[in-house]
Amino acid sequence: MKKFFCGVLAILISGAALALALNQREADDDNLLLLQVFDKGKFVETLSLSDFEVFTDGKLLDVKGLSFVKALKEKRKEGAEIKSAILPRVIVLEFRGYEYDQKLGQVVEHLFRRPYSPFDTISLVTPVKVYGFFSESLRDRTPEELINAGSTILKRDLSVTGKTENEIIQELTRLVLDLQQGSSAKETLMQYQQNLESLKNLRKFSADTLLVAAGRFSEVRALKHYVIIYQQEFLPIPNSQMMDTLLANQSIMFQASELFRSISSDESIALGPLIEELKNSGIVVDFIYFKTTPRPRPDIQLRELSTDMFDIYSKMAYATGGLVSSSATPSAQLKKILESTENYYLISYIVPTEENVEKQSEEITVRVKNKDYTLTCIKL
Repeated sequence: MKKFFCGVLAILISGAALALALNQREADDDNLLLLQVFDKGKFVETLSLSDFEVFTDGKLLDVKGLSFVKALKEKRKEGAEIKSAILPRVIVLEFRGYEYDQKLGQVVEHLFRRPYSPFDTISLVTPVKVYGFFSESLRDRTPEELINAGSTILKRDLSVTGKTENEIIQELTRLVLDLQQGSSAKETLMQYQQNLESLKNLRKFSADTLLVAAGRFSEVRALKHYVIIYQQEFLPIPNSQMMDTLLANQSIMFQASELFRSISSDESIALGPLIEELKNSGIVVDFIYFKTTPRPRPDIQLRELSTDMFDIYSKMAYATGGLVSSSATPSAQLKKILESTENYYLISYIVPTEENVEKQSEEITVRVKNKDYTLTCIKL
């Protein structure tokens, strides 16, 4: 599984560190599965090698080795030895927002206070660029230094990129107020529509960085989580009384209805090919929708704008086996994601020699005997 965000250039990984970690794998570990097993949301730690069954094309395979890793330490192993049970991890944290919030700072703080292994790599992706924190930084710098560096980056970049979006929102707010104070409805609605189009173009979804991530990490054997934190957005619209007035005016009722009653998303986005690329490369996308509380204004209404992006990113997360969460405390959701990368089973299995070439491309399925557990499986 893999993931990594690359914004403008090939950003992230210091090839040397990650390549070294990958090359530590022995050839006899080629048929290897990473498993996470949950019972009503709680990770199951008590399973043994004999509890698992592995199938390909409906045929039962021989499982030969197991390693159980908890908190980035190998706690138990059975059967044939699995080399390097502590997998390298690539953690990419992408912030999509328009305004720095203290709760986003808490996300950065939580990120850098977690334990990391020597081959882990962290990247912060902002609307401006990508910043890599490699193993040397994680080892040699204190959490406080890393937190300060990450928070400074986030504050600076969100203030730069959020300026344009905030300026458009302010202009839309001014137009709504002008409308309610008696300005020419037809002309004001036209200006509103122009600004709304500028806003849509500014926040248009792009799959480029995710596709680069999928391609760059398609051959990387590691735990990879691409975490997207999207800050909830709101659009100013006229109050109810003004809306009734606009909709009663036959000359502008259609225009007003299109602008304020039905804020549509871009239906031309084809997620299918992107999701397949992500799944084939083993990337797990996690999506945290950061719910905010806008400043109340009695003179206008605020309609949620970012539901379109919620739909897009949640579909990617569900399809790749990641977390989808709508929360006012994104740091708590990040904790769940990071903990999931610290606890897992590794299972090695045997494909009959005469079937090796054919079966490598077959879908692998795993089950726990006599248990109705929720299980995620990634072929490494």
